[in-house]
Amino acid sequence: MNNWTWYVILIGWAAWAVYWLIMALTAARTIERRAAVRDRLVVVLVAVAWALIRPFQGSSQLWMTHVALGVLSDCLFLAGAAFTVWARITLGRNWSPEVAFKQDQELVQTGPYALVRHPIYAGLLTMALATAIHYGRASSMVVFGLLCVGAWLKSRQEEKLMTDHFPDVYPSYKERVPALIPFVL
Repeated sequence: MNNWTWYVILIGWAAWAVYWLIMALTAARTIERRAAVRDRLVVVLVAVAWALIRPFQGSSQLWMTHVALGVLSDCLFLAGAAFTVWARITLGRNWSPEVAFKQDQELVQTGPYALVRHPIYAGLLTMALATAIHYGRASSMVVFGLLCVGAWLKSRQEEKLMTDHFPDVYPSYKERVPALIPFVL
């Protein structure tokens, strides 16, 4: 693994986390919350999977990350991070870390929400994929797969909540805009 390119990802995750924590202070009051325990359980399961896989990491190297792959994964990571930040800014006070409905919530359909219904998940999964590619281990790919399952489960819960609260507009938005990959899925 190329060390200097790895620092872009490490510092990127740290900066992203700090930004996300600060922005969490600007969210509106929650009116309705769904499946908070299940959301936390997914996070715990991913952390447990990562801890269980760690002892086997030495033997699970799939490829070595050379400078070109390091730069490519850094660019992919930064693009995913930028997409999440753009989505968070566009979502404004409607954002929540849980599946929740906020006071005075709006159905945002502009900015990255015109490209995908779940741009924060799309960006996070892009960041996680870039990290896994850079790390080059089977365990990273397993954790990435678990994160994909978690994002899929949470997105289904959010879509049900949005359909319940915006029954006249959300179904057409869902038909028109893909879930996670612009123009594809």
